[in-house]
Amino acid sequence: MKISIVTPVYNGEKTLERTILSVINQSLDSELEYIVIDGGSKDKTGEILNRYSQQIGIIISEKDKGVYDAMNKGISLATGDIIGIINSDDWYNDGALRSVEQTFLKYPETSIVHSPVKNYMGDKYLSTFNPGKLENLVFRLSVAHPSCFVKREVYEQLGLFDLSYSMAADYDFIFRAYISGAKFHCVDTPLASFSLNGMTGKLTNRLKMIHESWRVGSKFVRETSDNLEAQHRIFYIKWFVRELATLPIKYFDPFIVIKVKGYLRQKIGKLSSDEYGAW
Repeated sequence: MKISIVTPVYNGEKTLERTILSVINQSLDSELEYIVIDGGSKDKTGEILNRYSQQIGIIISEKDKGVYDAMNKGISLATGDIIGIINSDDWYNDGALRSVEQTFLKYPETSIVHSPVKNYMGDKYLSTFNPGKLENLVFRLSVAHPSCFVKREVYEQLGLFDLSYSMAADYDFIFRAYISGAKFHCVDTPLASFSLNGMTGKLTNRLKMIHESWRVGSKFVRETSDNLEAQHRIFYIKWFVRELATLPIKYFDPFIVIKVKGYLRQKIGKLSSDEYGAW
């Protein structure tokens, strides 16, 4: 087995080294291929890449059309049986690739391995995202993309990330995989840690992400049933209204919702929203 890891980066001097170390310090029996796609950074990203050039199999540095274009370049260059993507402000947890290796060997029919993901703000741990039900992928991304490891044959069958999405191309790909019959396997231990300092953690991008997420499932539900289409529409109206209603609170503390949900879970257990992924 060969595992390929792709890291897209642009001006990532503050966090890239942590990401690189989290990949090259993994211990596993399989062959590891590491690919970094730099979008032509203007900071010290190039210096960091030069420092670790002996441990990185492929480094490409050129202007691109954004993070999903960089991911597509990396996937196209990958020669591994399994492909993982870790952004330059996220990182793999210790033992992650060993766990991925063992899971695919134990369950060879699996197409995508994923897991919970630890969420951080800077160096401060905030919460752990626990995946929701796969059937709820029709409504929103209920798995954590940084934890996903995908067989290369899935990309060959379905194609790469759709660049018409600037925020939700990962959701679009995972949803396409799900409705095509790809087999998912969730491991209990978090494989990756996610930085909420990244682009999806910014309030200015939230409404755009909601709109793009609605686009992902809208065609499918229209062609499936009127009832599902109505449920889908109501779900997104509620999500949009809820986002607007909490904006004033998030202005003072962007992650207060995560903190409140964590407190409620301690008091009353699971929340109904956890079926879509528990932040």
